[in-house]
Amino acid sequence: MSQRIVAFTGISGVGKTTFLRKFAKLMVFQHVTGGSLIAAAKNAVTDGRDNLRYADLDKNQRLLIEGFALARDANTEVVIMDGHVVIDDGECLTEISSDVFKALGVMAMVHLEADPTHIAENRSKDMARSRPKYDKDTLGQHQDMSRQCARSIAEKLRIGFHIVTHNDVAHLATLLEAMPSD
Repeated sequence: MSQRIVAFTGISGVGKTTFLRKFAKLMVFQHVTGGSLIAAAKNAVTDGRDNLRYADLDKNQRLLIEGFALARDANTEVVIMDGHVVIDDGECLTEISSDVFKALGVMAMVHLEADPTHIAENRSKDMARSRPKYDKDTLGQHQDMSRQCARSIAEKLRIGFHIVTHNDVAHLATLLEAMPSD
């Protein structure tokens, strides 16, 4: 069976999980998150996923790749890796190397975006998460940097790059259905 592996990115609080819940009504796919993959490789629980931003980035990226190899269902036609292209440790944003996405076999990069005010609201309402606090202007800058990084990774890997909003659930299904398999 051929498989399509898609990196679904965006800043924390943009609503990636919410988008993918809606998307699951249109397409069958395996949904894996960066935090759960790292935890799987560590044999750890995923409750501390927000604390991963403070851990050694290189080690986490190696664990992400190992976790993906463990979690990837070879019988699923589409695998969506829900994660980040920039890591925010509360002091700065660090870009993830395109080598990580290459090692995962990513065939398309999709970047979810929303109005920074909406992202700020999402983050303030989500008491289950422990994220750095920012105003909407800073979140807008973080989203811009994330988009630039995602686009750069796609260019380096010579794969498709798509920007979507919460209104583009059906559009993403159309894009993925038209995407060639490995």
